[in-house]
Amino acid sequence: MYLEFLLLIADYFRTVSKRIFFFEWLFPFLIGVGIFALLFFGTSTSATIVFKDNAINLLGILVGFSITIITILTTGQGQNLDEIKNKETKIKINKEKITLFRLLLINFTYSVIIEVGLIIVCLIYPLLVENIGIPKNLKYIGFSILVFLILHIMLLTMRNLTDFYLILIKPTKKASGQQRV
Repeated sequence: MYLEFLLLIADYFRTVSKRIFFFEWLFPFLIGVGIFALLFFGTSTSATIVFKDNAINLLGILVGFSITIITILTTGQGQNLDEIKNKETKIKINKEKITLFRLLLINFTYSVIIEVGLIIVCLIYPLLVENIGIPKNLKYIGFSILVFLILHIMLLTMRNLTDFYLILIKPTKKASGQQRV
């Protein structure tokens, strides 16, 4: 019933280490709490409206970018891409070590799912806020969660890109004996 994406999200959480948790989850959470405190104790500004409007554009670009990387991973040719399909990581899912290729696919696909979900939320949230009598505090909580999730996705994308870059530039065995200029 179209809930298979939950399996992918579960796989993502099985691969998250403590270091990644602190970087991609705790840091954005603390910023989200800080944003809530600023809104709760300060005055609401037009910056929240600008942020919500720009969030959809940002997320749309990130979705396209992540899908492009998934396409490159699954259809690309090259020794480095072939190597990651066979290189096992220390991460286990269902007591089976996963390959670096699968880990990258899990991360990028999780990113796409969360980005699409956030786009849907960004489209629906303003309609709910404007048409239903939602208390100010709940509006602030909703906005803070939106900031938290967008920061999470941006940090995840940064890690994914770094991993992808390091795989692509890794010297091949044939060229590893040569010095770089």
